[in-house]
Amino acid sequence: MRVLKVNTQDIRFPTSKENLGTDAVHVDCDYSATYVTIETDDQNLTGIGLTFTIGKGNDLCCKSIEYFKEFIEGKKITDIEKDISLIWEKVTNHSQLRWVGPQKGVTHLAAAAFFNAIWDLISKYYKKPLWQYIIDLDTKDLIDKLSFTYLDDVLTKKEAEEIINENKKKLLENTSSLSTTIFPAYTTAVGWLGYSDEKMTKLAEENLKKGWTHFKMKVGQDIKRDIHRCQLIRSIIGKDKKLMVDSNQIWSVNETIEYISQLKQFDIMFYEEPTNPDDIIGFKKIKNAHPDVKLATGEMIQNKVMFKQFIENKSLDYCQIDSCRVASINEIIPVLLMASKHNIPVIPHAGGVGLCEYVQHLNLINKFIITNNDLSLSEYAESCSEHFENPAIIEKGGYVTPTEPGYSVRIKESSLKEFDFNNGSYWN
Repeated sequence: MRVLKVNTQDIRFPTSKENLGTDAVHVDCDYSATYVTIETDDQNLTGIGLTFTIGKGNDLCCKSIEYFKEFIEGKKITDIEKDISLIWEKVTNHSQLRWVGPQKGVTHLAAAAFFNAIWDLISKYYKKPLWQYIIDLDTKDLIDKLSFTYLDDVLTKKEAEEIINENKKKLLENTSSLSTTIFPAYTTAVGWLGYSDEKMTKLAEENLKKGWTHFKMKVGQDIKRDIHRCQLIRSIIGKDKKLMVDSNQIWSVNETIEYISQLKQFDIMFYEEPTNPDDIIGFKKIKNAHPDVKLATGEMIQNKVMFKQFIENKSLDYCQIDSCRVASINEIIPVLLMASKHNIPVIPHAGGVGLCEYVQHLNLINKFIITNNDLSLSEYAESCSEHFENPAIIEKGGYVTPTEPGYSVRIKESSLKEFDFNNGSYWN
């Protein structure tokens, strides 16, 4: 089987109308997807991938993918699988495109969509869900498919192989039984910053009844309002449930240190993205000022080298990988391996189009063959899930293991036709 063509679509959902996704710095989010379809000479086999944006700029990601198509069009799927690491390097280290990166920004988001589609295609070719395809691979074969460039001072390929092989010893012989796993999650649905007190109260009560035990809310517009909102949610969920806050980068280091002092009374499990997401030293200053609190970050960490520095410098307590910020499995698994080596829990970011569908696979890969950390937790925000053919399923506050072949992000044809930004019925 060969790849015939790679198509891209600029899909945008008008979520700003309901204040969905609003936080301290993103006040008018139209949740969007740079949507990639890889066509093959088998009409029943296509690779689907996306990267998540919040509106303007989505078209730039689509345009970037035009430059990547040449690396897979006309090639056999088995050859793409065999050479995926080389293809990844050609795309992310392109001798001209790297000047507008390298490995960050628009081109890296585009690379994420492109390779997410490739991994979807390969796992469908073998008729396996992505997580199953990955854990079934021979360890050396898996390592050869990943990118360890610039990482050997923190993680060597030999160390990576040892971590995976040690964890594989714990796997049951019949890995099909792993499909019954329920992976614990927390909900972000109750506390978007644009929500009124009434809406937050209603959603918190509803989610409590559904069995959620971990709740995250947005803060950062005004500390007095933040304290009020924390009091509100804590009064509803009680003292025994976990509460996390996310200020989405808005505070300075000094502000963060001051505001954490005021929010500590609410027994916060972690403070997410309190300051600039590139400020590795700043995060460490915050941790030094408040050694008893936990910091989480990752959705805006642009590549594996930035993760390397955060992890080695102990500037984070929870590693929040994002399936569309770094460039897909080739880069995500090395980050998971670095976190494993340094015993950092991984709690993936999943607030966006398709992110829940993606991270349900990443959670299982990490749990089964990479981490030895006892904490299992992942974000869930059902944003736009109604548009997916096979959305992530939640039961009693946890992800139900996906069993359909692929990487789970196919958008319904009706939604594509309605919300295509260039010719969809909604936008025209």
